[in-house]
Amino acid sequence: MRRAIRSLVPAILAVVAAALLASSASASASANTTPSVHPDRSDFACALPPLRHGVRHAPRSSDRLSGPAVTALRGGAARHAFSLDDKGLVVVPPGRHDVPVLSAHQALCGAMASTGGLSTAAAHGVAVGYGRVTLANKFLPAITSFPFPGIDTAQNPLVASFHDRLAWVVVVHSNPPAFSCPAESSPVRLVPRPGDHGYEVFLIDARTGADALLYWEGGPGGCTSGARVPPHVGVAEESVSVPWTLVSRDANGYSGSIAAIAFACDKVPQTVLVDRTGPTVAVVVTRPFGRCGQPQSMTIGLHAATVTSDLPAVIVHDPVGLLTGFAPRPASPGGSSTTTSTVPPAALVPVDISQTEQTLTVTVGEVVTMNPLPGAQGASLTNPALSSDPNVLGPLTSGPQPLVAEFRAWKAGTADITVPQSACVHPGTEQLPCTGSFVVHVVVR
Repeated sequence: MRRAIRSLVPAILAVVAAALLASSASASASANTTPSVHPDRSDFACALPPLRHGVRHAPRSSDRLSGPAVTALRGGAARHAFSLDDKGLVVVPPGRHDVPVLSAHQALCGAMASTGGLSTAAAHGVAVGYGRVTLANKFLPAITSFPFPGIDTAQNPLVASFHDRLAWVVVVHSNPPAFSCPAESSPVRLVPRPGDHGYEVFLIDARTGADALLYWEGGPGGCTSGARVPPHVGVAEESVSVPWTLVSRDANGYSGSIAAIAFACDKVPQTVLVDRTGPTVAVVVTRPFGRCGQPQSMTIGLHAATVTSDLPAVIVHDPVGLLTGFAPRPASPGGSSTTTSTVPPAALVPVDISQTEQTLTVTVGEVVTMNPLPGAQGASLTNPALSSDPNVLGPLTSGPQPLVAEFRAWKAGTADITVPQSACVHPGTEQLPCTGSFVVHVVVR
């Protein structure tokens, strides 16, 4: 279904410089209160649009950042102490000899490129500064809040403790979490407390550039009037566009492979798509903050922008580097798409259970999609449909078919789409059993 839907439809800092910046795969993510390594500068190099500082006071209904972080964090050392959630997070001014290795600009780059999505809320104000930071033990050890399918849990970042750490603190205003609540006789009423600030906080060790954390302040929310959402903590990771080179193009014209330069601890996509707005490709990985070994070449799949299109003759490389969530830079020069064609795009041709034993005629380039048959998918999220001749009518991936199976017409000929009886659920189960064999005869012209 994911691919079928896709085919249908895939420096805040420059201003903060005056007021905010007054003072101008396996990475070890375990806590270390006496850091001995230096940050990887590439983790914190970016261009940021102008960012507004928060305001001292704001109406409770406002999205503007306000409260103690605004007065404490002015681009340098914290001016006064503040805490959240009954000392769940405590920030105090640094000692006389506490000197960060990272700059405020680098801390903001890390925050805006992190998986916490702080850049979305940055328009409402940002506060940044450094100090001695302690997180309550109940939040630790912390793991990534964004697990990645297929990745061993041992590769997920982990921060075991965060006590009296010299750290940069970046704060934005976060809206209360949204809930899908059942219908109620009266609307849910959020009841904020005087100490609620709606903070989302990015923390990172100011000396090592590692152990990046996200702290969400507790506040009103839930499906019951007056309910509270507790504070929570997760490990932050960063999103990076990495370099790649074209390795091969498949004969079918739709797919190929590229070699991306990434680290062993990076979470690398198995397949990337050509951008629909132009002949460009980006390989975006998610990685922990901090050193991550040596870069290496990793081969990943490349697919056309839609299931009914082909790879362009020239493919341009999207810019590389941190992805901050702000407006992207223009693509690098060096290529253009093929000549614009007036030929309408190939179509998706849906097939369902009512068409069993029928003959379907399609043209080369069209894609036959098939919903799972009742009783034929069981508890699986894949579709057991098969093509009798994949060279004529074949799947778009080498792995299992998605829930909505897709077969592209590669060349003229005939093929059958079948669902084997071995994939059917049998009577006596809790699911509706299959009612017989399924086959659709397909003629490709």
